[in-house]
Amino acid sequence: MSKIDFTPYYYGPNPPQPTPFDRLYAITHFIMPNFGTMDWDWQTRDQVNENLLKLKEEGGHLNDDIMMYIHVPYCKSFCHYCNFNKNHYPRQSKDRLDLYVDYLIKEIDWYMAQPYVQARNFTAIYIGGGTPSTLSHKGMERLFTHLKKVVPNYDVIEKTFTGEPRSFKDIEKLKLVKDFGFDRVTFGIETFDPVLRKQIGRVDSREDIDELFTNLEKINYKGDRCVDLMYDLPGQTFDGFVEDLDTLVNQYKPEEADLFGTVYLPYRPMHKLIIKERLEQPGTMWQLLAMREFGYDFMTKHGYHNTIAETFSKRNHPSQYQTAHCGRQDIIGVGCAARGNVKDMVSINPDKIEDYIANIDAYGVSSTTMQPIGLDGVLDRLMVMFPRFKEIDKSLLEPFKDCRRYAPAMNVLNAHIKAGCVEEEADRYTVNKMGVVWHGNLQTDYMAHTLNTQGKMLLKCISDKKKHFARDTRFGTNFVTKFILGNPELFPLLMK
Repeated sequence: MSKIDFTPYYYGPNPPQPTPFDRLYAITHFIMPNFGTMDWDWQTRDQVNENLLKLKEEGGHLNDDIMMYIHVPYCKSFCHYCNFNKNHYPRQSKDRLDLYVDYLIKEIDWYMAQPYVQARNFTAIYIGGGTPSTLSHKGMERLFTHLKKVVPNYDVIEKTFTGEPRSFKDIEKLKLVKDFGFDRVTFGIETFDPVLRKQIGRVDSREDIDELFTNLEKINYKGDRCVDLMYDLPGQTFDGFVEDLDTLVNQYKPEEADLFGTVYLPYRPMHKLIIKERLEQPGTMWQLLAMREFGYDFMTKHGYHNTIAETFSKRNHPSQYQTAHCGRQDIIGVGCAARGNVKDMVSINPDKIEDYIANIDAYGVSSTTMQPIGLDGVLDRLMVMFPRFKEIDKSLLEPFKDCRRYAPAMNVLNAHIKAGCVEEEADRYTVNKMGVVWHGNLQTDYMAHTLNTQGKMLLKCISDKKKHFARDTRFGTNFVTKFILGNPELFPLLMK
């Protein structure tokens, strides 16, 4: 397909013609990607231990840089859309939070003692969740103090702390974050519409958001304030999204905003509420595309740089965390359900806190899957994340030219160039604005061969019937419900 004019392209109620993709499945919502992990055979404990021993060796690396992700799973309430590992806040036993910090410190020490980790250039610490701001003041200070003691160049590397407005507005916790040099704080807003907030399970209030921003000003916080905003929420209109963006940028003025299209995973509460017709379905696919393009135009016109596909920042480069997340650095995964990438291995920690603690007691580290994925697996990860990172150097691809997956990946890349979503330069490939709007399709093309069984069945149905999961007069207003209830073998969890 020849390159098409795309400035602007999707505003308006009618489907654009032509589109760069005739298969619209990744712009839709009900897809279950694999990312090369869900079909792995679980390893024996001996195999895990054998692979962990490889971290005692310095060599065999692909990345010189490494960062640490620390997961805190506790939440005071659960948002309906959330797909992250989380546990109920232990109201009756708050000492469990301090116990969890004990084990985070133990696991951190195990990794920091490994020669492979010691030989890397440390770039960042990211504390995410869950809701890390549910930790006590004492627990936060103890964790930060230990990180400052054991992490190389702690004072100069990038440090991010995640919270939610209700628990993070505590000015004493904010002072701790500032005093220990965290130069990025991030928290979800999702939408300012009180009706939508209630429907998606957000129990924090607009007043909580205001107080958080006010308290950051009171302590003279100079780091980046990074917020999440969602679009394509159930029942959300295009005008409502425009109003959210205007409020965010002109009233709160964050240094960075992540604009996330809502993902309706078939085993999460929000999708179940839609199936039960207690929530509206998302809007049409064309509204979703219009929101995605408008967000790009609005943020760039207001002085933000599109650093990765869904992130808009006052800075003109991605954060170290985003760079690592997109496969350009190694990641140490610490905490319950944390995932990491080291050498050519992927680490997955247990998702239950009791198992997490038991593994550290037994082995010093919690990983239950430290498994090599080989150069083909590393290439898959790089290419799947390329549409989000927006560029890939040709020199980065050189070591993979003899891999089995190299030729198929290049075929996908060339198709995206032909569709006008990616541009080839002398030394790199770059995703343009059109590719950013369609980045879900680009990613799905790269990961299609690793999709799990349910994902493949969904793609085949959508592709064969040229239908999509969205409210559209061509298919009726209840297409999602009819499809899922007509195919219960796809999602047995929904039938419980």
